[in-house]
Amino acid sequence: MRKNILNCLYFLICSLLLLTGCKEDEISDIGSEGVNPPDNELLVKLTAADYNSENTYYILNDNEPSDVYFNNSQRSFYVNQPLQLTLDDNHYFQLRFYSPRKLSNVTIWAKIDGYEEAFKFMELEEIRPFQQLRIHIPFATKDLTAYTRSGKKIQIMANRYLTEENFTFEVESDDPYYKKLQSIKCKWQITFSGYSGDGNWKYKLLPPHAREAVALALNMSYMYSSEIFEMALQEFGPLHKDNNKTVIDKDLLLKQVLNHSGLRFGHCSGVNGLGGGITYGLNEWCYIEHYADDTNETHTAFHELAHCLGYGHNGNMTYEQTGPGWITLCANVYRSMSLDKELPVYSRRFMHTRRNKNRYSKNDLYKASKYVIEDSELDAIDGGLSPLREETTDLGGNDGEPLSFKLDYTALPGATSASFRPKDVYVYGDTLYIVNDADNNYSLEVFSMAERNIAHMESIREWTEQNTTKTFKGRPNGVVRANDRIYVTHEGNRTEIFDAKDHSFITCIGNGNWGTGSNQTVHAFDIVIHKGAIMIRDKRYVDFVQEQSVYPGEIMYIFSRSENLGESGGTYGMAVNEHTGLLYSTHPAKRIDILDPGNIRECIALTRTRQLAYKNNPYALDFYKGRMFVSSNGNEKFCDVNPETGDIIKKHTVIGDITLQAPEKFCIRRNTLFIIDRLKNRSCVYAIPMSELK
Repeated sequence: MRKNILNCLYFLICSLLLLTGCKEDEISDIGSEGVNPPDNELLVKLTAADYNSENTYYILNDNEPSDVYFNNSQRSFYVNQPLQLTLDDNHYFQLRFYSPRKLSNVTIWAKIDGYEEAFKFMELEEIRPFQQLRIHIPFATKDLTAYTRSGKKIQIMANRYLTEENFTFEVESDDPYYKKLQSIKCKWQITFSGYSGDGNWKYKLLPPHAREAVALALNMSYMYSSEIFEMALQEFGPLHKDNNKTVIDKDLLLKQVLNHSGLRFGHCSGVNGLGGGITYGLNEWCYIEHYADDTNETHTAFHELAHCLGYGHNGNMTYEQTGPGWITLCANVYRSMSLDKELPVYSRRFMHTRRNKNRYSKNDLYKASKYVIEDSELDAIDGGLSPLREETTDLGGNDGEPLSFKLDYTALPGATSASFRPKDVYVYGDTLYIVNDADNNYSLEVFSMAERNIAHMESIREWTEQNTTKTFKGRPNGVVRANDRIYVTHEGNRTEIFDAKDHSFITCIGNGNWGTGSNQTVHAFDIVIHKGAIMIRDKRYVDFVQEQSVYPGEIMYIFSRSENLGESGGTYGMAVNEHTGLLYSTHPAKRIDILDPGNIRECIALTRTRQLAYKNNPYALDFYKGRMFVSSNGNEKFCDVNPETGDIIKKHTVIGDITLQAPEKFCIRRNTLFIIDRLKNRSCVYAIPMSELK
């Protein structure tokens, strides 16, 4: 106590010295272009480029220990004050921002006890989501120059006795998001807890849940503070506290909500939620599904909040036993404000917690949006609703002179006509990849075509996966290479992914079990990679996977599927028309389906834009300089086809001295047609210059 009194006396003496010794001068433009502030100028200006590991830490990050975020002194905030500004005894200024959205154009003003005016303390180009900014200000060692609101220059002399108690901070920003946060009237304190760690609390709250708790708290508190909710509340039907339909006074209810002391967020399992007083536990799904552009399920969040307000299961504040009530009212307003982008955190895309693998569930990383929210701010965060990315397209390996050759089993050491039966082919530069589906000899054969000499390089028949030897469990069907990875589809309900340099196994798409789960395919026939989207044609759908998610050992999840295209036995082929961006997929039922990958939106099923009737059962197709080529059964085995109508323009069964007898899959690369002729006893691969297909 005596020490505190002495500190106060020291500060009073120093303050008097400052007041008598400070100089105030009129100044002109303190931010003039080309004028660098002196070393002793107090104004701190930071751009986003100035943030680094020395001054910035992100609170509630995935690796933050629970003893930190469960500590109220280290991680807590009031919903009406999500931006926290402090100054410690060592004169470190610290900023913490409890928000999933950034804040732009921020000016912080400071005022020291004893000074008449506040002075400009800091200018920040942006404050990032969940940013903790910590900077040392040399109040103890330097005389500092500052500029007041009225444009005067003052001098703050070095004073080691300045403490946080002597300062007040004020924030200014023209960012609409900041004005939104300022309008929150609720006084809730938000904290986080692991609770007992037993029973329904066995699985503790994780950092991704805590970040979503911040979003949910800001959204709910802003909604209840809005005129929109107040009006909806008054217009809604009666709210009952019990089954006797005792009517609740809505004005008192709203005051109760606004003045509630706070919520201590936790994670519970075995039940959807647990609530009462400040106890507020939610199951993981509640933390990710409340957004309108997720599944928009909010009933548990508002049910448990009603318990926190003191209401039980009777009436219509929780289970709505006496008719539509609190959870319906809140859900309707929450949805409407989300779709209108009125809520502070109106979209799941600000954090994409559903895709975060650092939570309990791993099988629901992608789920279709109930409502799609388009927004340029969100596009800047995640690149847009579509998985297509121009910068990830691999157009390499398509250069070189046209080639002409015939390759059969004699090119493969030790092979026979029975052990080598090509199914698909792909060319990347001087490397030729051939899928072999001969019974009991499933493989990917790799050949070199350097200097026009065909030389076998390697057979990929087995590989090591999690210390286990694996092989193709189903008949292989398709192959493609992109961004130094080789993809091989097969009927074992998987697509294997290998490193193109050393042919080591990376990971796979599909878990080997037939199905439509988040990491399943229904067989796997053909594959195309276009603008960062991996497109797999299985027996029913086209499955879309994000190429950027391919990492060694990672489980690959389906981003989206097409509508059910109809199940049928046969050969499937796909190709993208580079002129239109449309995906063409053959179907054994004498048709070609056309889809627009650009229409993929947040995991919603992609429907066909149209389909073309074809004369025969089409096997495969590809495009070359605006022309579409199709292989099929029947007399028209290989044809130039109109991509708009499906009409055959010209038959190419005979090309020069080659007569195709049973052509199936093919690719057009290096101005060359590489096509497989599936002869019964001697299947082969032809390389034919495209100049011969007049």
